[in-house]
Formats: sequence, C-alpha cells, structure tokens
Amino acid sequence: MNSIKFIGIITTLGSVGKLLFCLIFILGVILFVDREKIKIKFLSKKEWIIMISFLLLFTASFTLITNTRINLLPNLAFPVYFIFYYFLIKLLIRVYQAKFGIKITKVVQFKVLDIFRKTLFANFLLWFALAIVSGVNMYETDGGFGGFFQDEIHFGFYVVTGFLVSFYFRYNTISKDTSYFNLLLILMYGGVATLTSRNAFLIIVVALIFYFGISNIKNRFYRVSLSTLMIIGVIVGLIIQDFSEEDVIILTSGRYQIWTLAFEEMFTKNFMLLGNGLFNLNDVILRENRGIGFYYLDTLENLSFHSSYIEILSGGGIVVLICFFMVISKTWKKLEPIEKSILIGILVGATFESFLVQPFMLIASLFYVIIISNNMEVKNFVKSTLESDLQHHDKSMLKSY
Repeated sequence: MNSIKFIGIITTLGSVGKLLFCLIFILGVILFVDREKIKIKFLSKKEWIIMISFLLLFTASFTLITNTRINLLPNLAFPVYFIFYYFLIKLLIRVYQAKFGIKITKVVQFKVLDIFRKTLFANFLLWFALAIVSGVNMYETDGGFGGFFQDEIHFGFYVVTGFLVSFYFRYNTISKDTSYFNLLLILMYGGVATLTSRNAFLIIVVALIFYFGISNIKNRFYRVSLSTLMIIGVIVGLIIQDFSEEDVIILTSGRYQIWTLAFEEMFTKNFMLLGNGLFNLNDVILRENRGIGFYYLDTLENLSFHSSYIEILSGGGIVVLICFFMVISKTWKKLEPIEKSILIGILVGATFESFLVQPFMLIASLFYVIIISNNMEVKNFVKSTLESDLQHHDKSMLKSY
C-alpha cells in the first residue's frame, strides 16, 4: 500500500485513510458537483470500467459467505478505488470545461499527470532526506536497494512510475517537455530502477522497446508479427535452456510454485468461474501449505500471488479477467504511441507482481488514470473538433502553465 517502512503509522493511514478519503470524495461529487448540466460519457458503447467495478463488488460477498472478515477491507477497496478514479476525472473534465470551454479529456489527463510528476519528485527528495537523516539502512539482506521503502520491489514501483510519467511528458503529442529538468528525471529514475527489482527494470525496457521500436512500424501486420516473434523467441529460449522445476522456482524467485499452487486450488475448488474473493485464496493457500518446506509459505504472514492476472482470476474468476482484457482492448485503439508504450510496460510487469489489484499503488494509479481518461468524453463531442482544439487552443493553454 505504498508504505514507507520505517514510519509504521504510514501503513495504517495508507490502507484505511485512502479508502475513507475515496468514499467521502465520491459522495461529495455525487451530492454537489454531479448536478451540473455538462454531460460526460464513455467513448465506448458500454461503460466497461464501471461494469468491472460492479463485477468486482461481488468478490466481497465471498468474504461474508465464508464467514471471514479478515479480507473484507481489500475486497471492498478495489471497486471503490475504481469508482474514485472515474469521478475524479469526471470532476476535472467539468471544471476545465466550465473554466476554459475545453471539451477534451486529454487536457485533464495531462494536468493530472503533471501534478503526479511534481508530487513524485517532491516526495522522492523529502523521504530520501528523512531516510538519510534517520540513518535508515536502505539495503536489504540480499543486497537489494530499497531506498526509503526498505523494500526493493515497492521502491522499484515508485521509481519506475516516476520514469514512466517523465517519459510521457517527453514524448506526448500535446505539449512535449524537452527541458533539462525532465530529462534529468528520466535519467535519475531510470538509473535508480536498475538498482531495485528486476520487474522495475523490465517495465522500463519493454516501454522503451515498444516506443522506439515496435510503435514506429507503420504496417499493423508487421508490428503484430514482430511482437509475436519476440514473445515466441523468449518462450523458445527458456525451453531450450531445459530448466528443471527447481531452476524455474529459483529463476522466478518462488513465483512458479506459488502460481502452481494457486491454479491447483482454483481447479480443485471450482473457483475458476466466479473466484473466491480478492486475496481470500491467498490465505487459503498459505494456510493449507505451511510446512511443505517452501520458503515463502513457511515465513510469510500474508501471501501475494505475485501476478495481477492470477489475483484477478482468483478474486472474480474468468468472467472478470475477460472483462478486464476487454477494457484494455477497447482502450488500446484510442491511445497514442507513448501511452501504449507505458501501458504495455505495466501490463508485462503485472505478470510478475500484483500491483493492478492494489489500484492506489503509484504504478496502478498511472495505469487507471490513462485507461479511464481515454474512455471518457463530453457528450456529443466530435473527433474533428478534438483535433482542431489540440492543434490550436489547448496546446497554447497548456504551455502557459
């Protein structure tokens, strides 16, 4: 939950405070702001984002059915966070439309990410300073660099988010930030990411390859073919290595065995269709497999599947997972190359970590802001006007900030 480890109260505020803030914010928007006459709608014929939110609401019911209250909060928090992002962007669209007559959501996305970039950098300096002054050991026992998180994985999410946001500002089509300051941010976050987790480094590499390589191929057939060949090449390369099961477990830092146990449990208990509630299956596997000699199961108090897609599958079943990919598919067509590169990097990284089911983690926030803002528009707005506004009014307005 983005906890900074050496200040314990942050963890509590992060888990409970965020949820309470989101609920109050949503209520406030519904009661006071949503009465305005400006109509906002999704670009898609069906409101896929909201549909997923409500589909995920039923995962909380499993907590009640199984008579356990341990995971009630995270089960409820996920759909609430989704709805929070929706109303946040809807509110900002209304504010900018009323203030400037702007009818495009790209401006809202730009402003949200600009605040995001500045906040990330300010916190980066502040918490690093506090960690140094407090004499915090920023290295883990295995030599990984956890920074002020004292956790290389979560710190990796922090710096890779900073990298992707700065990368967006360098190459977006609205108002490119070619300043030395933004370049410094890209280099700083990218450099620090190499000292953290492998996943952070992987996300950056995938985003760079996609933007500077694959996205420049104009022919869609060649673009898809190259991407497919790269994936096949990686799979074949791993097969040729002839890894033993123990080698695979070591290579994946235990993820392979966790994933195997998760799928066995889902198939055995028939959870594939409807799931078992977000995070509920994690506890079941942890409880039923203690003592088998596997490091993670014998030492952890809380288990994570280390895969966003397995978390979604175990939480809401195959129906919710399919809906999730439908949202990605429909949104993909509306994205510019820099946004696609960011999303593809995050989606690849999500294969090995569970951050997409914790929507208020920084990297997940970036993901869902891009997804939702590209699925919303002012009602009856025409695409030709969008292009005209981008070239004239909005670009000059953005540069004035």
